[in-house]
Amino acid sequence: MAKPMPAEAAQPKWRDLRDWLAQIDALGELKRVKNANSEADIGAITEMLDHTEESPCVLFDEITNFQPGYRVLVNSMGSRKRQAVTLGLDPAAASHELLLQFWRENLKSFTPLPPVTVKRGAVQENILRDDEIDLMRFPAPIWHPGDGGRFIGTASVNIMRDPDTGIINAGTYRNQLFDKNGIGIRAAPPHHGGIIKEKYMQRGQPCPIVTVVGADPLMFLASCVEGPIYGQSELAWAGGVRGAPIEVIQGELTGLPIPAHAEIALEGFITTDEYAKEGPYGEWMGYYQDGYPKDRVVRIHRVYHRNDPILLGCPQGKPPHEDNRFLVYLRAAMIWDQLEKAGVPGIAGVWCPPEAGNRLMTVVALKTQYLGHAKQAGLIASQCGGGIDMNRLTVVVDDHVDVTSIQDVVWAIVARCDPERGVEILKETKGSRIDMAIAPDRRELNANSRMIIDATTPFAWKHHPLAGDIISTPERTRKIYERWDWILK
Repeated sequence: MAKPMPAEAAQPKWRDLRDWLAQIDALGELKRVKNANSEADIGAITEMLDHTEESPCVLFDEITNFQPGYRVLVNSMGSRKRQAVTLGLDPAAASHELLLQFWRENLKSFTPLPPVTVKRGAVQENILRDDEIDLMRFPAPIWHPGDGGRFIGTASVNIMRDPDTGIINAGTYRNQLFDKNGIGIRAAPPHHGGIIKEKYMQRGQPCPIVTVVGADPLMFLASCVEGPIYGQSELAWAGGVRGAPIEVIQGELTGLPIPAHAEIALEGFITTDEYAKEGPYGEWMGYYQDGYPKDRVVRIHRVYHRNDPILLGCPQGKPPHEDNRFLVYLRAAMIWDQLEKAGVPGIAGVWCPPEAGNRLMTVVALKTQYLGHAKQAGLIASQCGGGIDMNRLTVVVDDHVDVTSIQDVVWAIVARCDPERGVEILKETKGSRIDMAIAPDRRELNANSRMIIDATTPFAWKHHPLAGDIISTPERTRKIYERWDWILK
């Protein structure tokens, strides 16, 4: 395997989604599809892309029954090269090591950059007001065959202001299209957007909101990442990652910041007394959720969009899907950072396999230094802030195991873990009501159990003559690839 290259600081090498697409196209990472329908084709193609590693992103145009130029983009960051472009890194050097190192260094020296307000932005090329609005002109897909309708927001950025503190929050929540000027939003506490929404509802006041359904990939990443603490603006977080402030305009009705170079932004209010049936929807881990019989309607009073607007899509489903592939690097870096801050030495690698939805499984590579070291690392990795949410399985392996390879991790488990000695079960830990492994009548408790697997060579006999010598060392593997990887190309 190639040695990791140094991760440079991010630089603003593109301005908006269209600049980004031009670079992606030049790399051969963009495919264009015409005459697909939004009822089945776009969702089916997206599912195929999600389940194919390093697949291209696809831009749909001339969508059946919709005006040409109203486009849909999917799988924007499903490859390492496209993630590198998004972060201002060299796509030619894109690798697991580069992306993980970028986030490791970013977490150690991160400085948020607040957005700057500009007078005009490309998103204002078209402004529709009140009765002019018809959201049905946008080709929001039916992403899964059993969905209860069209979901215009699956990679959306929902922007709200806390009425107590004035802080701006941006979060990704699903948005179903109800009618010509009505959408839904599934944001419930403890999600930050849910906290803000409930503050307005308790006051009996509509909640001002801007829902960006045509964001650029970095803004989408900032909106769906779970790193920023409550009170830290995702707009400022994105600016810090980018290395330059995000330019915003002010919404005509709410005064909320809207990314100036977004493709499509919807401005309105979450109503206090208007409801619609939401869902079902193909949700996380590949299961349909029944939805909600009464979801608050978001009434849209302003629509801002560019000429030939692009709707960004990232539907949930059976993992791995797109956000599993790009969020893994940040989540792994967070857990690694938190392990070190907790005083765990010898960490050689951390990975949260996309196949497990980035949440359900964490793998830690460790150079063991004392009895109980592996158990310490496993317990902390399963309970730290980056790993606690819905984790089910934490595996600790020796430092020569490639944590990004499910093949290597399974080998370590079956070769080294004797269940009686190497398995710990924790009960009543932080779960979720969408965890399909929990009995339906217990999901509202938001609790699960989790397993810690020690798949390291037992410390008590790791230097014993009969402990065994491994065949494929990291050094041997690297030398093989350096000489012979041309055969695989």
